[in-house]
Amino acid sequence: MRRITTYIAAVMALLLSVVDTSAQELRIGADFTTLFDNREYAGMGIDESGTLFSARLTPKVGVVWAECNELMFAVDMVQDFGHDSKFLSDANVQLYYAFRAPRVTALAGIFPRSEMRGLASPLFFDRDYRYYHNRIGGVLARYENPRFEGSYVEFAMDYTGMRDFDTREAFMIMSSGAMPVGWFSFGYDLMMGHYAKDYNPATIDGVVDNILVVPYVGFDVDAGGFDIDLHLSYVQSLQRDRINEHLWMAPCGGELYAAISRWGVTLSNRLYMGGDLFTYYGRYGDDLYHGVPFYATTEHIYDAIAASYSHSFFSDTVSVEAGITAEYDGVRWGTRQWIELSVDLDYDISLKRKREVIE
Repeated sequence: MRRITTYIAAVMALLLSVVDTSAQELRIGADFTTLFDNREYAGMGIDESGTLFSARLTPKVGVVWAECNELMFAVDMVQDFGHDSKFLSDANVQLYYAFRAPRVTALAGIFPRSEMRGLASPLFFDRDYRYYHNRIGGVLARYENPRFEGSYVEFAMDYTGMRDFDTREAFMIMSSGAMPVGWFSFGYDLMMGHYAKDYNPATIDGVVDNILVVPYVGFDVDAGGFDIDLHLSYVQSLQRDRINEHLWMAPCGGELYAAISRWGVTLSNRLYMGGDLFTYYGRYGDDLYHGVPFYATTEHIYDAIAASYSHSFFSDTVSVEAGITAEYDGVRWGTRQWIELSVDLDYDISLKRKREVIE
């Protein structure tokens, strides 16, 4: 803890020294998340039962200047409940620059995954992946048109594996966009993944390309106080294991998401029908695929029926989400229960630079 405190103090001094402008603010805060995620998948062949119970604290400090520029530093400290570690299960840094304007947002460095607006479907990232891999190392750029509320185009690159003798090179190029037209919206999600060899000559795993293209049409309306949300997506995958298969595999399918919400309670159903979108899951598992494993269905169907509750308190600084999902893999049903508590605190302190007066 003393070493982490020393790092924070040193970075704070550096941030204050690199920005020489009269319109400065010191931004300090902390994010906290605790997640309970229990999966009961007995008899289901694709994924296994298990329980995740963990807490993460992220203190952060930075400088804001000229209203649209941020330079931020944070430390992610994770503790898995029941872990043998005497102090922390894991600790990582966030270090990034952000430019925020009415139309354009750009980030570079290691920044929170929550900065991304697209790829919200569990096809791309499961709940446990978002929790343990809550950072993006790379760049993000987004353009929004103020004349069309909710419209945007976004691009991001996440470099997740630096090639060496123990680590395979891995990165993801991601993009998404949306255009609302009345009650309807049109959009897309795109992910291009690359999973390459390490330097160990004894490793025989191949170089894998994994592409997902998901155009969709949505319908969102408030009917008598109930929020009704419908999304119909077409999912096209292109995958190739260059050493083991050589040829491109192109499984595809369709997904319908339907939800109705009121008073913070949401009832939803997510139905996927089509081919096995995680073709090499049995070979590479969640090292390659980060979404819900049941998209590797061999029965051409995956169904998830969920009931959840979410609410925010204290000026949206504290939020709670809890729910239960019944999932069908084409053979058997399993259940998943989760509770997530999040705290988000940010404070801006005005800074004034003293100037010497020479008579």
